[in-house]
Amino acid sequence: MKKNFDTSIDRKNTWSTKWDLYKNKDIIPLWVADMDFKSPDIVQMAFKERLDHGIYGYTEIPEELNAEVVSLYKKSSWPIKEDWIVWIPGLETVIHQIYDFISDTQSVIVPKPIYPPFLNAAKHSSKKIVFHDLEIVEGRLVYNLEKLKADSDKNSWLMFINPHNPGGTIFSQEELNDIAKIVLEKDMFVLADEIHSDFILDQNDCHNHIANIDGMAERVITVNSLSKTFNIAGLNCAFAIIPDKKLRTQFQKTLRGQTPSPSLFGIIATLACIKDGDDWKGELIDYLNINKSFLLHEFSMRDDIEVVNPKGTYLLWFKVINSSGVNLQQHFENYGVGLSDGKDFGKPGWMRLNFGTTLDLLKKAIPRLHKALDALVL
Repeated sequence: MKKNFDTSIDRKNTWSTKWDLYKNKDIIPLWVADMDFKSPDIVQMAFKERLDHGIYGYTEIPEELNAEVVSLYKKSSWPIKEDWIVWIPGLETVIHQIYDFISDTQSVIVPKPIYPPFLNAAKHSSKKIVFHDLEIVEGRLVYNLEKLKADSDKNSWLMFINPHNPGGTIFSQEELNDIAKIVLEKDMFVLADEIHSDFILDQNDCHNHIANIDGMAERVITVNSLSKTFNIAGLNCAFAIIPDKKLRTQFQKTLRGQTPSPSLFGIIATLACIKDGDDWKGELIDYLNINKSFLLHEFSMRDDIEVVNPKGTYLLWFKVINSSGVNLQQHFENYGVGLSDGKDFGKPGWMRLNFGTTLDLLKKAIPRLHKALDALVL
């Protein structure tokens, strides 16, 4: 049975980070990256089975789950092994822990814009941080390879997101090869965030893994989760893939005693989704494409914003041209829309809009967005 993603579900007063920020205010929340869709029924069914059991004690990762992750990556032509998998509660944990893991002699290259926890971790680190500004080429956020090479110290770490958050770029195999060439030449390492890799909005695109390039496996930590895809981020279950035994052992040592295991219900939901979630995921992608097309059409009428067309993710990244001296987040809130402020991603003057919601809600938000933008021109 097809899922009806048009169904509106009231998330107010459910302890929702996204919705309760604007409790008792007429502000439509299109900010933090979780969706307003009910998770697939397979999750509720798996929960019910465990609830009926009635015991929720300390839990180990089931062998079946590791096997399913291996099968998942086999579909994307990366033949990983079960012992490469390290289970973690979430990406943010790894981002902060990686700075403890990296030696004092290694620098960290942080592209901008980037998912805010990468910037927050860098801000509180004593390591040498090198910021690398991504460029917009033909509507895509991409690396300037010459600048990246110049920015990269020998033996440094690159923080890499694919598909990119907030820009939605899916890096091509050629682009990944070019970045990998620099990594190998400079004897670098990569933390690869692939948490949005299920959101391939154009069937002509393909998500490839930088760790699957010759020579790269021993120098990449890949992090992923089904939390974004199936809207289960509150359940705290993710994994890292680390092919190199020495790197994996060092990483596990850093986590030990500091990082909790994934939650019981996170494990249950992840297993259910990885086994039986493909149909639901396909229908979700179809719906997100409708939402994206609607927004791109509305924004194409304006010459006071610059929009990056997201090929992956359900996030729209756009620049407000007439925004000098304006607190953009507050400005849009004043007109009844809650967006993510680009300054949190390292790019003031830009905003991120989450279109992982019903089309009806986006249609309600659009007049408010237009009024907010019109007010900046006056």
